[in-house]
This record gives sequence, C-alpha cells and structure tokens, in this order.
Amino acid sequence: MEYFSGTVITQDGAIEGYVCLEGGIVAEVSEGRCPAKPLATGIIVPPMVDGHTHCADAGLKVPKGIGLPQLVGPQGLKEKYLKKAQPELIAEGMKRFSESAYVNGIGTFVDFREGGEEGSRLLRDTVPGAFILGRPISPEFDPNEIDGILRYADGIQLSGIKDVPKSYAEAVADRVRRSGKIFAIHASEGSREDIDSILALSPSFVVHMASAERPDLLRCADENVPIVSCPRSNKFFNLVPPLAMMYECNDTVMLGTDNAMICSPDMREEAREYYSILRKQGGTTEKLWNAMVFEGRKILYDGKRIGLQRGMDADITVLPSEDGTAGGMLRSGERVLRYRQNEKR
Repeated sequence: MEYFSGTVITQDGAIEGYVCLEGGIVAEVSEGRCPAKPLATGIIVPPMVDGHTHCADAGLKVPKGIGLPQLVGPQGLKEKYLKKAQPELIAEGMKRFSESAYVNGIGTFVDFREGGEEGSRLLRDTVPGAFILGRPISPEFDPNEIDGILRYADGIQLSGIKDVPKSYAEAVADRVRRSGKIFAIHASEGSREDIDSILALSPSFVVHMASAERPDLLRCADENVPIVSCPRSNKFFNLVPPLAMMYECNDTVMLGTDNAMICSPDMREEAREYYSILRKQGGTTEKLWNAMVFEGRKILYDGKRIGLQRGMDADITVLPSEDGTAGGMLRSGERVLRYRQNEKR
C-alpha cells in the first residue's frame, strides 16, 4: 500500500484526508488522519487535462512584439513554420511537450492539430495518449478528408468562423457530429465574433472568448457550451479574458495552455494567471478546481472519473501547497508530483 495525504479533490469536492494506492488502483479515499507515513503531501487530484494546446509549434521561436494575426493568422509565422519544418523536427517538439506536460501533472492534452490527416497521424504516432482534434486543409469541404483525419483523431476543430466560408464550417461540423466525435472551434479571441453563427455549429466547446461580451457569454451558458480559457497566451497578445463575467453568466470554464511556442504545458502556471485576472475583476478561487481539474476531465471521461474515488487507476497528481489551500498551491514553488503506481518510464 502507498499513501498520500492532504487535501483530496474527490467527485464531491475537497476533503482533508488521504488516498491509498494498491494493486494498480485507488484502493481508498478517506477523510481523517493518514494511517501510515505518506509518500507525499499536498493537494491530490486525478491527472489534469490541458483543455487546449497546439503542441506542434513547440519548436518555433517567437519574435518579441509580434501581433496575433502575424503569428497565428492565415499566412502567419506559425503557418509558414509548420509547412517548412520537417516532420521529424515537429515530432521531436511534440515529444518534449508531452514529457513536460507529464512532469507538470497533466494526464493528457486536447490538441488542436493542424496539417490534415498527416498532421493527426504524426501526433498519434508520437504521443499516443494525446486527445487530438484535427484540422482539414482542403479549401473546399471533402468528406473523405474528414473521415481520413478521424482515423487518427478524436474529432475535428476549426481555427475560427472568419477563416472559412459558412457553408464549409456547417458541412464539417455536420460530418463530425454524424461520426459521433467532437467538434470544437476558436471563438472571439482577438476580436468579437458572431456567437449565433458559432453556436449554430453545435460545438462541444469553444476556445478563448477573450473578446466576448456579456450577451455572448449568456448564449454559451444557455446552450451549455463550455469555454476553454487560456489566460497566459491571451496575456501575450495583450488580451484579458472576462473570467469574472463568465462566472456571472454561469458559463462552464476550463483552462488550457494554448500554443507551445508561447506557454509551457503547466496548469499551475495557467491557474496563477487565471487567479490574478479573477482578483482584478472581483472574483475568487471558489471555482478553481472546476477550471483546473473537473471541467477538462468531463470532456474526455464519463461522470465516474472526474474526481478521485475508489476503483480508479492508481494515477494521481500531487500539487504542493504551503497550507493545504488553493491559494497555498498557487504560491508554492515546489515541484508538482505525477505518480503512477508500478510505472516504468
């Protein structure tokens, strides 16, 4: 038996107690004093889901002062890099990114993978456990291309409604829904976009909404469409997501680290920026664990595997905390521990 003690984030919220791992599963999750010396103490959570990444651009060096359209827009620096870089170089960056995510306590990441079928295949071969949302490259809708991407990917995503014709976006979204897989899209990142056109595509979630206004956020809440917020990458482009307003509108919010060329796959760092913004906007850490742990896992797993509980795989993340609180976790400079029982790496 192996024990870990502290604040445990369970299916029903946080408790003060301990977790016991035995035989490759979580054998016990209990309140109270740990019955044996723990291997580590802190805030114990299931491995986190990084809700939005672009790991293929990990090898790109970003010039200081570059704007959002110049970096990630059509014909931007990133697009040129991905077209010119050898697949082996991109794969090396993906692997480094995955290894960094692991040591930061991330179980998997939801990657918006560019490059059509070959792009998705490269990521699947390099990081088998990634949750891949591929992007078609044909200028016109091609159902065979979508089906080819879905042989390797868990769904499809689009860069935004401004980047493709309306009929194209509708055809892609419809094809994905018929396949039973996930469709997602960037929305209102650098400028406000028509939320009705976005929600008409029935996305499983939208990413950013940094330039959204209250009516847009209310529409997302009404349609039960979660928002993945990426505060650090937004900050890089001098954008501030309206996090407090999202919660006022009853939106579901989760965190993602976005482009690897800008931000490391580190959910604690993302949470620090998230909290900094919320404080300035009058919010609190009340829903920190929702954004950091629960909502991302809901995208990937059924309702039985959101918080820690008996019977789950013996795979946990321990977040150091100065005092056992979320605030103490954000202040701590100690390393995060990702622990998988009996794992050989």
